[in-house]
Amino acid sequence: MKEFKKTYFLILFLICVLMSFSFSGQALAKMGAMPAGVKIQNKTLKKLFWISGLNNRYPDVESTLEQHKNIDPQALKASQIGFAKNLMRHGNGASHIRVNLKKVFRKRFNQEHAEASTKWFNSRTGRKILKAENEAVSFENQKGREKFARGIMNAPPSELRLLVVERIEAAGSLSPNIKSLYLAYVEAMFPFNNLLQGERLVKVVRMLKDEVVEPIREQVLHQKLFAYRNIDVKELRTYANFLESRAGQWFVMSESHGFAQGIKKTLVDVHKVQRELLVEIDEGGPEFPLLRELAPPGQRYLLVQLRDPFKPLFTDEGPVEGPKPPPLSSARQFGSELDSIPPIALYVMRKIETKRPELFRKMKQYERLFNSKEDLEAMSDDEYADAVETYRDILEKASETKVSKNSVQMEYKNLRLTGIISKNSKTLALIETSDKKGHAVGRGDIIGPKFGFVDEIQSERIIVIEKSRDYLGNILTRQRTIEFSQKI
Repeated sequence: MKEFKKTYFLILFLICVLMSFSFSGQALAKMGAMPAGVKIQNKTLKKLFWISGLNNRYPDVESTLEQHKNIDPQALKASQIGFAKNLMRHGNGASHIRVNLKKVFRKRFNQEHAEASTKWFNSRTGRKILKAENEAVSFENQKGREKFARGIMNAPPSELRLLVVERIEAAGSLSPNIKSLYLAYVEAMFPFNNLLQGERLVKVVRMLKDEVVEPIREQVLHQKLFAYRNIDVKELRTYANFLESRAGQWFVMSESHGFAQGIKKTLVDVHKVQRELLVEIDEGGPEFPLLRELAPPGQRYLLVQLRDPFKPLFTDEGPVEGPKPPPLSSARQFGSELDSIPPIALYVMRKIETKRPELFRKMKQYERLFNSKEDLEAMSDDEYADAVETYRDILEKASETKVSKNSVQMEYKNLRLTGIISKNSKTLALIETSDKKGHAVGRGDIIGPKFGFVDEIQSERIIVIEKSRDYLGNILTRQRTIEFSQKI
């Protein structure tokens, strides 16, 4: 009987061993059966993510945003940047961005574009530009950035350099990524921002989506001019050409979409943390563990409406002195208060000059005033505040000037280049609008939403130049392209 039991258990053991080998073999077979195309795709994307810096995209954009001026002081206070950054990190921002970037690149995978992108970023010029961009936002370069910002007003870059950097900004992903992260910061801080009480979050974000585009674009341009200060224009032009190529646009669009999707996922987690914080604040602490973890000392004080319990009033060396109030004159930003007002198209300015000469005269008068720091310093505080508000009203009235538009003055994404014809030594581009109607435009014709003009008609694209004037009278030039049979 004992021998029978031993034999029985031995047979049972052997069956279990054979079954385990069988399951292992099946698993290995499944792994080995992975299509060769998927293996190549994974290998290609892994290399692309490493070489292009996509693996570190969130911290890179986060660092870049920290270097920018406050974009909208009401929607997001300067003192709330650190708080918002902590909330986004608590919501696993870096992880969500990384996961969604990979998801989008896999979904939109194109072997040819991926290899071309990898080749570019791995080239000598590509590595040089990526290094310059990373170093430009480092803490060690803060003094260099400030010195460059002061010097650029006295010695602006050449128009050729400015044009190519504008091409890089327009075709790249940095501005859209910063916009996505900035709007996420606004949403993260919304329950704690007393300046937005009574407003609806959806309405605030919807308005900001358009309003922050130009301020962000201007700041990115300044940052890139600083980053590329030691890089030859010819090298920058090759970067612009890559970004505007099909492979470059595949890379940029995939990155922007993946980054935005990651932000949405992060905000889901952030909203949960918001609710926990609000409950903790409402209950009155007294320890406030989550608030202490996420909010800087000043923000903690404002939220609980009490003396900050985390900063002592006295130390061994005596009473802790509070921050000294800044002198009244430090509130003056010498015109920077008007940075958020979008520039006015030169085409519109010419209309204002002929149709509204009194408004044009006032614009020129305040333009001269805000270009003279000496005159601004000589004004009293009340006079200075009145000057800022008056000029703000003048600029807003100017921006409301009604100018008739033609059929091709719409967003570039709604315009497609479908053909090019030559007639009597004149070249015309055939444009199809979103309503499926065709239009012909020639060199010098007005096109696009910001009164740009057709500068050049090439075989596969048309070059559009947008010129505008800011509140200081500076002429800003931006180049846009409309590709053949392709939305931009």
